[in-house]
Amino acid sequence: MRVTLLAPEQGGSCGVLDYSLRLAGALAESGVQVALARAERGGRLSLSALRAELRASATQILHIQYPMVRYGASPLPLLAAQLPEVRRVVTLHEFSQAHPLRRLAGVAFSRAQALVFTAEPERAAFCRRYPWSRARARVVPLGSNIPAAAGSQQRHAGMVCYFGQLRPRRGLEDFLALARLAAAQAPELCFRVLGAIPQGCEAYAAAAMAGAGDLPALRWELDLPESELAARLAAAEFAYLPYPDGASERRSTLLAALAAGALVITGRGPQTPPGLADAVCFAADPGEALARLRELAAAPETQRARRQAAAHWLRGRDWPSIAAAHRAIYRGLIGGQDEEHEHGR
Repeated sequence: MRVTLLAPEQGGSCGVLDYSLRLAGALAESGVQVALARAERGGRLSLSALRAELRASATQILHIQYPMVRYGASPLPLLAAQLPEVRRVVTLHEFSQAHPLRRLAGVAFSRAQALVFTAEPERAAFCRRYPWSRARARVVPLGSNIPAAAGSQQRHAGMVCYFGQLRPRRGLEDFLALARLAAAQAPELCFRVLGAIPQGCEAYAAAAMAGAGDLPALRWELDLPESELAARLAAAEFAYLPYPDGASERRSTLLAALAAGALVITGRGPQTPPGLADAVCFAADPGEALARLRELAAAPETQRARRQAAAHWLRGRDWPSIAAAHRAIYRGLIGGQDEEHEHGR
């Protein structure tokens, strides 16, 4: 089984690229022959460069992850999804809330031999728009892009972390509002912002840091090496992740915080799965989040129950399980390809 993942190199952070690299490693560990296609020529994304890489690796299956920051306005992923010489798998990491033009681009992916979605609501939304793809659409849950911290980590009582990219409409504003409320009402709490500043968001991040400069219990720890980031997450007692559209299975930062054992306070949204209710605490705004934090801090039995529920909810979202689900999809495509060759003889 020879699989190529389209994973062009880039500067800066991209969660989908991180996911692709994690998937490649997990597939390789499970026995799949995996190649990474950069598809670049002269610093630009190139379909002919991709085809040359596919020929060199004698790949059977091309797996495209979409969207990625590196793609920008390039048509490469749409064109790659039409290549006749290989079987094509496309993972769509977002669809229902994507820009209308990006949703229109779904027609280019709808003819791929297999479509993968990271949550059932996304699969359902795509299949409503492109009903002919329904039989080829599957759901494979996300896994955490952050590995478990090495060794035992001692939790810092009262530490509340935010984890994610520092960009508008990702919940950072509510996290900072919580830190300001706590400065007056719960000084025993301390706050950490963990994450990275995406290209183009430097001014936004600088303004956020300047506006919170008077909060002595708040620290910013950005662009940490992976091992240090894992250790910081494992040391946090709480995580406040106020996604504007609510918690969902598409949020790898939520998975990372739960996997690290943090007690997560987040919000409900239209794609919040019912099974998550036992694993996290829901809060509609920073004021309610502060109340949930104080309740949890005073209830060790509730803390244990939440962590046990989180561990249960994360089952099937580990990388060996994710690799096994993809292997099954690939195997089905290669079998179908063999049958077509037999009929054509």
